[in-house]
Amino acid sequence: MSQNARLDPSLITKGLRSPSKPQRASKTARSTLLGQIGVGQKLALTAGLFALPITVLLYLTASGRQQDINFVQRELSGTQQIEAYGKLQTSVADFIGAKIAGDQLKMAAAGTAADQALETLQSGMAARGLEISSTTFEGVIQQWKLLEEAGAGPQGTFAVSMFNTFNSESMLPGLETLLTESNLLLDPTASSYFAIQGALVHLPEVQARLFTLALLAQSINEIQNMPALFNLLLPQYRDEAIRAGVALDAAFSAVARAEAQDPSLKESLGKAMAGLDEVRQTLSNGAGRDNITLASERLDSSTLRSAALKISAAVGVGNTEVKRLLAARLSAERRGMFVELLSVALLTVLAGLLLLAVARAITRPLTRLAQSARALEQGDLSVSVPVTTRDELGVVGLAFNAATAKLRVNQEQTEAERQAAQHLQANVGEFLDVTMQIAEGDLTARGRVSEDVLGNVVDSINLMTEELAAVLSDVQRASTSVTGSSKSMLESTEQIRQGTLVTTLETGRVTRQAQEMTAAIRQMSAIAQASADSAQRALSASETGQQAVSSTLKGMEAIRESSQDVAERVQSLTQRSEQIGEIVDSIGHIASQVNLLSLHASIEAAGAGEAGKRFAVVAEEIRELADLSTDATARIADLIAKVQGDVQGVAQNMRVNSAQVEQGYAVAGQAGEALREIAELAGVTAHFASNISDAAREQMREVQGMSGAVTQIAEVAKESQRSAETGREVAEQLQQLAQRLSGSLARFRLPG
Repeated sequence: MSQNARLDPSLITKGLRSPSKPQRASKTARSTLLGQIGVGQKLALTAGLFALPITVLLYLTASGRQQDINFVQRELSGTQQIEAYGKLQTSVADFIGAKIAGDQLKMAAAGTAADQALETLQSGMAARGLEISSTTFEGVIQQWKLLEEAGAGPQGTFAVSMFNTFNSESMLPGLETLLTESNLLLDPTASSYFAIQGALVHLPEVQARLFTLALLAQSINEIQNMPALFNLLLPQYRDEAIRAGVALDAAFSAVARAEAQDPSLKESLGKAMAGLDEVRQTLSNGAGRDNITLASERLDSSTLRSAALKISAAVGVGNTEVKRLLAARLSAERRGMFVELLSVALLTVLAGLLLLAVARAITRPLTRLAQSARALEQGDLSVSVPVTTRDELGVVGLAFNAATAKLRVNQEQTEAERQAAQHLQANVGEFLDVTMQIAEGDLTARGRVSEDVLGNVVDSINLMTEELAAVLSDVQRASTSVTGSSKSMLESTEQIRQGTLVTTLETGRVTRQAQEMTAAIRQMSAIAQASADSAQRALSASETGQQAVSSTLKGMEAIRESSQDVAERVQSLTQRSEQIGEIVDSIGHIASQVNLLSLHASIEAAGAGEAGKRFAVVAEEIRELADLSTDATARIADLIAKVQGDVQGVAQNMRVNSAQVEQGYAVAGQAGEALREIAELAGVTAHFASNISDAAREQMREVQGMSGAVTQIAEVAKESQRSAETGREVAEQLQQLAQRLSGSLARFRLPG
């Protein structure tokens, strides 16, 4: 520290005002995602979550109503096709009636009307998405084309039969498909369901059968002079009348049940059905008569046709009433969906207003509390929060006001403590001047003892200064004595250092000489050991070579014996090849004789005429085989000649190889004898080299022992030298310490 440095008194006062216990580090609040948004946003999020099930409920409600609306609309799309279906049925019946009567103009008009009705049905079904029905009526169109192109048959009997099939297999199934796909047969309301069953299911069947009855009556009236056809058509007429009556009774029953569910149908559909009583009576008469009675009467086809047209009118009325019922239900469904959506919307608005009121009741006090907290943070202790509620926000507001009141009290206490601290700071400044004098070396200075807390500290420091002055006086006297002693110790250690230095140099020289001698002996021992190793390896190599020569001699012997055996086999092969040559000559002779024999056989066969032709063929084949044998024999002879040449060459080579093997066997024997002599010389050399190596190792051990002793002496001398150096350094350090101590004590002003 420099002599002019001064301590800052504010640092001490700050230290006095600081609390005795350590302050806790402030913890940074870890806010989650919800903690990063405001209370109003949280309430909005909560409202959104509560609105989600309401939205789902609204969607489900609207979806269910919309499905009902779509269901009714699909039923209405089916009713739109009933009128075109009725026109198609009437037009086809008119066409068949005109064909039976042979009226071409009426046939053309009825055919055009039927085509237009089919086109209307197809376009209407396609526009309303009735794909299955559209596909079904494509089959109806094909059946209609067949019916249109078919002949009438005797008095129209064939046309009537095809018309009946067309109705039962095409028209009525097509109507059922149309009613099913358009949901009319699945109508859930009793009144409209029974109205559909009566007017759109049973009455079209009655109409189709009445048209069939009218055509049958027209045809029966024309074939009374044809007993076979007449008797065939009468049962059909009676069966169709029975079926039409059953269907009409089912229609009456269904309409009655519909009127029971909805009395408004009595004024329209009920009156239309009441006008069909005559049709019921007509069908009852036709179904109740036997074939004999029917045969004795002339059937009235015009009455049956009029009844069919009445049924068609009733179908139109029923279709109109079904449309009215479906339209009323569609309107009710739409009104119900609107009422439900409006109710849910009103509930949503009311819930939103209630949530808004609750949110404002929460956010307004929180906003005032937040503003007061910011003012308090900026140092305004006069703020307070108006408390108007008794909920948790009111409790927080009361707690906030109580906290601000405590903060004001704490501020007043802090002001009083600040004034006391200023007084204390003045006393500390005065005491610091005294401590600066003591720090500069004046141990005679003393501080003023005051009555506050600092007085005890000043008194203690004054006492410490007196004790320190006494100690420093004793230290000054001791440093003077140490300085003299360190000089004497330094001279003694210098003399010891010189002696150990000479000893160290001499022992180092002797150590180097011993190390050089040891290295020379070690080198000589290594050379002797290397010579012994080389001689031993030469001995091993000569023994290995001798063994190799012995193995070579054995191999040469085996080769010689093998070559002799091969020579014998080659000689035997030469003899066998000569024998094969003789056999081949025999085969060639036989082939020549066979060829000659086949030639004679051909001549004899030619002389025999027609009887010898087959034998001539056989003789020719024998001659060809003989020629092939002759050629094969020639090739075999060439091959045997080549083999004999090769065998003779191999025999000549084997004789030359046998001579070379004999010569190699002799040379290998000479090499084995030479290696044996080398092995004996290598053994003697290895014995002498081993003796030299053992002697060198013994001498090296003795020199190493001497070198170790000299090394130990050198180490002791070095250790003595290091001790002397250390003592000298310690003496120098002690002297320097005494000098620094004397210099340091010189700056103090001691009493006395």
